Amino acid sequence: MVDHPAPARAPLSDDELLQLLARERSGAIGFEGDRELLAEREQALNYYKGIMPDVPALQNRSKVVSTDVADAVETVLPDLIEIFTGSDDVASFVPMNQADEAAARQETDYVNHVVFHKNDGFLTFYTAIKDALLEKLGVFMFWWEANIDIADEHFEGKNAAEVALAAQDGEILDLKPDEPAEPAEPAPAKAGAQAGTYSFTLRQKTDRSDVKIMAVSPDDFAVAADTVSLKETTYCAMRSRPRAQDLIDRGIAREIVDALPPYGAREDASVEMARDTAGEHVSRDANAGEPNDLRQVEVITHCIRLLSRETGKMEIWRVVTSADETRLIEKERLNRVMFAAITPYPVTHRIYGRSLADLLLEVQRIKTALTRMVLDSGYFALNQRLEVSTDQAGEYTISDLLRNEPGVPIRSRTGNAVRPVSSGALAFDAFGALEYFSTVAESRTGIVRNAQGLNPDTLHDSATGAMALMSAAQKRVRLIARIFAESGIKDLFLGVHALIRENCSASRFVRLNGAWTAIDPSRWAERNEMTIEVGLGASGRAHDLQMGQQASQILQQIVAGQGGAQGPIVTPANVYAMARYIFGKLGIKAPERFLTDPSDPNAPKPPAPQPPPELLKMQLEHQRETQKNAADIANRAREIENNAALRRAEIEGNLALKRYDIDARAKVDLANALARTSSPTPMPPVHT
Repeated sequence: MVDHPAPARAPLSDDELLQLLARERSGAIGFEGDRELLAEREQALNYYKGIMPDVPALQNRSKVVSTDVADAVETVLPDLIEIFTGSDDVASFVPMNQADEAAARQETDYVNHVVFHKNDGFLTFYTAIKDALLEKLGVFMFWWEANIDIADEHFEGKNAAEVALAAQDGEILDLKPDEPAEPAEPAPAKAGAQAGTYSFTLRQKTDRSDVKIMAVSPDDFAVAADTVSLKETTYCAMRSRPRAQDLIDRGIAREIVDALPPYGAREDASVEMARDTAGEHVSRDANAGEPNDLRQVEVITHCIRLLSRETGKMEIWRVVTSADETRLIEKERLNRVMFAAITPYPVTHRIYGRSLADLLLEVQRIKTALTRMVLDSGYFALNQRLEVSTDQAGEYTISDLLRNEPGVPIRSRTGNAVRPVSSGALAFDAFGALEYFSTVAESRTGIVRNAQGLNPDTLHDSATGAMALMSAAQKRVRLIARIFAESGIKDLFLGVHALIRENCSASRFVRLNGAWTAIDPSRWAERNEMTIEVGLGASGRAHDLQMGQQASQILQQIVAGQGGAQGPIVTPANVYAMARYIFGKLGIKAPERFLTDPSDPNAPKPPAPQPPPELLKMQLEHQRETQKNAADIANRAREIENNAALRRAEIEGNLALKRYDIDARAKVDLANALARTSSPTPMPPVHT
């Protein structure tokens, strides 16, 4: 468990620290120091199993036990588990600004991935929530576990280039040049052993360090009496019973582990035994004999807040000691308390609240007594006590009475030897009383029988009344879920985020939302705010789905009104988010298999939005009108051009005639002139 990279000096010496831890542990609430708390836990666990030693049964009477505690716990547990594990984004980090939206989403996805996929998140939540419902407190523990996987592989006959290439994948160890084969030896040379080659061992280190979470048994957890919020506590502790070899594997020196005494069942192990269903804590001799690596030892992990003598600031220290605080095993400084706690019914200004069992113990006792009375009354009615008159009894009267079989006669002398003895009958409606106390249990816990299955009485109720009853039950369960979310579960997710950010220095490639993504926690910002999505569980999934469908219809209307999903009100990202929400409420895991994120750069580009039919009709009519006008204009232009051509032809014909006439006149004038000049006798002029 490594939470702070730099070593730090504790403000106290080891001996002073051990003494302080012993005092704090003895005054803390939990372990075996609080008799009242132990008694309540033992009683709750016994009642859950149907064992009620405080309600003894009379001899030869009914020993039936009502199981109200178990019924209520097992009824509400599926809904609570569904709320916190039914979707992949139960916890969401709040972005600090608009530019932080994508980073907050990625960190949310990765932290949920660590909690539910890299750890047994489902079983951890199941255990902690069930502990809270039964024993007042459910405790989570989270820490950073350093894990460097080292693998060695030996190579022979590699040249210098291959050695250099291998050095890029890991650390080269035991690099030796291969000896050339001697020709005098009859045996062949070793394969690959030739001049200029090398043998070496390649050591590859894979960093598998990550955050670990677990549920701590409330019996093994103690906290300072003045604690109200676990993240601000001065002191808390957890005891565990690892095998000796597990401590050695964690890096604890063997001489320290060998000095730890073997774990033996404590004198007061009543709570542990009440939790057993197969005698797990019955004393055995498995740890007897000489120290061995498989023996169990008990250690206590203390988490204490101390004032530093150097800086004057508070420091949180994790100190692991032996069960009696006489041996220090390891210590380190933390940045936060490594525990988170939930309680279903908080008591204000106290860390411990009330459990579901606390509300039902009395009801279970009363219903057990009433049920036994009803059964005993039925037994007495079927086995009536009889008075026998010895004066009138015959030889076989007693033996016939003892033979209680249908149709068998009772022989006597006069027929008046046997008469029934009147016994006290139930002077009240026992079944009505059972029904009444069933409603008392429902009003105390909010867990109604309708949630356990269809109540026959509901068939006679109105649909509105049945829905109101279910709604009231969902509100109580939702309140418990909200209390869990705003207390321990929020502290758990914020702590996991901080541990990843502080300890993970290299990028990682993980599959988130169906795509491989590079995660670099060293660039993460510090997160102190987050939201927890609290639904209604399985009983309210239909309600959420109905609301989601109504919201999707509104989106469709907006998309139709704005002419597509390109905004300004609804965008493809909004439509994608709504589809993912509905898929989640339908219980479909990995909706990215069916939906494509529009923000994905590899996503196909959407086609151009199609205009509405009315607009298409208007565009078509406009296009037809434009084409008609263009045709008319073309016809008119052709007509004008034809008329112009005819006019040009007419003008050119007239011009040609005029030119011809002028030419003809010019020729005649020329001929007359020649004639006058060449003849002495004037000739008459030529007339045209």
